[in-house]
Amino acid sequence: MTTTPTETGTVVLLGAMLGGRYPELVPAARRRGLTVLGIDADTPRARRFDQARREQPDHPLAGLAELAWLPGERHEEIVQQILDWQAAGHTIRAVVPFGEDYVEATAVVADLLGLPAPGLRAGRVCRNKLLQRRYLADWSPRSVLLPPAERAERAAAWTHYPAVVKPLDGQASSGVERVDDPAALNAVLADRDTAEPLLVEELAHGHEVSVESLVQHGEPVFAAVTGKRTNEGEDGAARWFVELGHTVPDPDLDDATRAALLDVNAAVLRRLDFRDGIAHAEYRIAPDGTVRLMEIAARAGGDNILTLYHLATGAPLEEAMLTVALGEPTRYPEPRRYVRQVYPEHTPGVLRDITAPGLDTEVSWLADRWMWPAVKPLDDEPGAIHMIVAGRSRGDELAAIRASSDRSAMYVIDAPTPAELDALQARVDAALTVEVEPRG
Repeated sequence: MTTTPTETGTVVLLGAMLGGRYPELVPAARRRGLTVLGIDADTPRARRFDQARREQPDHPLAGLAELAWLPGERHEEIVQQILDWQAAGHTIRAVVPFGEDYVEATAVVADLLGLPAPGLRAGRVCRNKLLQRRYLADWSPRSVLLPPAERAERAAAWTHYPAVVKPLDGQASSGVERVDDPAALNAVLADRDTAEPLLVEELAHGHEVSVESLVQHGEPVFAAVTGKRTNEGEDGAARWFVELGHTVPDPDLDDATRAALLDVNAAVLRRLDFRDGIAHAEYRIAPDGTVRLMEIAARAGGDNILTLYHLATGAPLEEAMLTVALGEPTRYPEPRRYVRQVYPEHTPGVLRDITAPGLDTEVSWLADRWMWPAVKPLDDEPGAIHMIVAGRSRGDELAAIRASSDRSAMYVIDAPTPAELDALQARVDAALTVEVEPRG
């Protein structure tokens, strides 16, 4: 399929089928008269979203004019595809990565075409956890690389416990595991691919957050703190670190701690020479106020963080992302309501149903339409349930939650105050049931 370019130009989305999590970007581009093209890897999940956006006029990706199937690591083919679109008459005005796999390719394309982007250093470093630790050592926990040829020797020399083992380019918390002593480290290493280099780092303790930053011409024009909850547990002793909740803005930080955190975040962005784009950085704040960087991505936050900011501020964050990518002056409002996304835990087994009796919001099954329910920001209204979504299908086998893909459901709520938000969460938690048939 060949599209007819518009006079106002073209935006290319890389990892485009993840655009369902960012529902306002394609419509914002189309309102400007921009043509929207996409690139994504050919996977069953991506194909389901592609079919949905073709069949449903209200799908957030329905305005995508053309899609090329290319995986993120094939940089040369991605560059050539975009150059081919350019040769066909498209004036490429912006490239935006949705998927982590496409961050580095986006940086290369933008550098080649002279488009606004985080930059080659930020694109490369943000894709590799070892490079993050070395470039950003001033804010990072101690760590060591375990290359395949020296894995046993370097692991034996590591003495800083508890520690965390992680792959260098993983995402969605996959492969991130806590170890408390040498025996546990050796057991984890025995289960990993012997050809894969791994990173071992000292476990950072404290309150976990993320910072969403819009950066333009090397300066943050917006930065806000998102509170995070994981399945590490209150005692911090669990082996896994999968995100089970986000709150915008984080109600657990005082003004001084928030300011100190944002100062560190600005310094991290300067060290990366981060030029233009959105950044998602994850930190831990120790009881003494020390800020430690967990990781940083040169893309928007995952899960439904952008939707949370839309509800919290009343303005879609995607539109601000687009203006940054186009090189236009950008501003974004501060949050005015408290918004939370929650992933309920479940027991392993076969998923039979997800129900929420007594609530005014029905459970939406993602597989029915492959899109999340639309949301409408509120102003002075009481707390509200904006969506309850089953991310898996009836009959699916649910495993223990060790990566984001293991989660089964989520809901989004908001309220004028943190106390009202907590009360609403308690109400939803009491009603929501993930019905699982235990394994025989």
